[in-house]
Amino acid sequence: MRRRSVPLGNTGFGCRCGTPERVPILIPDLVWRDGAFRTDLAVDIDPDSGRIRAVQDASGRTGRSPVHRLAGRALLPGFINAHSHSFQRLLRGRAQWRPASQRADFWSWRAVMYQVANALSPDDLYDVARFCFIEMLLAGWTSVGEFHYLHNDPSGHAYESPFELAARVIAAAEDAGIRIRLLNVAYSTGGIGAPLAPEQRRFATPDLEVYLRSTMELLEAMAPSRLVSIGVAPHSIRAVPRTWLRPIHAQAFGFDMPFHVHANEQPDEVAACLAAYGRRPIEVMTEEGVVDGLLTAVHATHVTHNEIALLASNGPTVCACPTTERDLGDGFLPGAEMMHAGARIAIGTDGQCLIDPFAEMRLLEYHERLRKLTRVVLARPVGERLENAPVLLDAATISGAASLRLEAGAIEPGACADLVAIDLEHHALLGAQPENVAAALALNAPPDVVCDVWVGGVQRVSDRQHVHAREAGAAFARVARRLHLQQGGWS
Repeated sequence: MRRRSVPLGNTGFGCRCGTPERVPILIPDLVWRDGAFRTDLAVDIDPDSGRIRAVQDASGRTGRSPVHRLAGRALLPGFINAHSHSFQRLLRGRAQWRPASQRADFWSWRAVMYQVANALSPDDLYDVARFCFIEMLLAGWTSVGEFHYLHNDPSGHAYESPFELAARVIAAAEDAGIRIRLLNVAYSTGGIGAPLAPEQRRFATPDLEVYLRSTMELLEAMAPSRLVSIGVAPHSIRAVPRTWLRPIHAQAFGFDMPFHVHANEQPDEVAACLAAYGRRPIEVMTEEGVVDGLLTAVHATHVTHNEIALLASNGPTVCACPTTERDLGDGFLPGAEMMHAGARIAIGTDGQCLIDPFAEMRLLEYHERLRKLTRVVLARPVGERLENAPVLLDAATISGAASLRLEAGAIEPGACADLVAIDLEHHALLGAQPENVAAALALNAPPDVVCDVWVGGVQRVSDRQHVHAREAGAAFARVARRLHLQQGGWS
């Protein structure tokens, strides 16, 4: 497939994967609804809107549309990846060593990330993002919140089209067929009160008014698209002045956009915030009036009980990225404390060290077991007992939809027809019964239990195959090999 550079304002945005003439009624063995698997249900999809038209008794369903019986399959809402940096897929396998005399941590990893970020051409970014998004679809992610901060050319200057790189990421998502919320990132400082470092020049959005205007232009350009929407994202307390938070949030509020911020990921970040403002990051954001239902605080691995209370009482989402947080040595999300306080938790793939929704959701629980030295920590009542699976599956669906402000994450009339079919005959699920399939999925299954994926009612993955996977993988591999040679081998 030829790489596409799509100018801002082009009304041709929209999926190129092709839409079938008629969208079927899906009748699987099991359907996930209201926190449990149900039998004998049919899911009727409206082909015009790409939304679920009805969920009803499967008995005798024929109707307008062809019936597609999914024997040996369970149907779930598509998983929602609330935090992604797709270009970081190139870092997998890199930075997994250190000199014998030096410490390796988030900051040393970040130096390697900067090398990769500064080496990518627009064509490279398209190839890497498209392959990453296809890998997400194959694993069952149907929506992605792409935290996009590559804005400039490698010298730090704007492209002739200031949205050159955003357009490439959007084109990659459309050609893969994934739903994307592009989170336009503001990145102005190299630390609180510090100038950007030379290696951060591609991220620079040094002027607040220019940033707000660019977000509006993106919002207007993407309005006709079903699969593409826009959000705002001041990168972090260390990367924007606190005076930017309130006006960016006001724009998000005015246009009902999500407002995402990296928060409390590293102890050094918290210490710098305390030194500069006398407050911790969540406390600063609360004082600026931006801790509400639009906010997603990404990571939140180093929060106090007071910050947890602030997050729980004001309605935001916390996005945990456990595989990345584990890879970077960030620390553990205090999931039990957040859940008991009433905070909402979503999940994301972040640095793409794994692209596996089941791994992200189960680590929420397994990390708590290690912290608490007990089992079945993140659980809610199901009958007379407490169960993990509904909590973990909600993190991957309902909470992700809330984070990205999408009408998705549930198999309900009116919701986007973003769906995944699970192979109940997969070896990892053999022996599971309807009442414990959810637990086997959330806590034990690999991503290849996903066999079919629909986004907006259009089938993107069929029998574990994506139509562009082979070609996209070859293009990605070419980029990876070239960077390997240019940078003198793997870092």
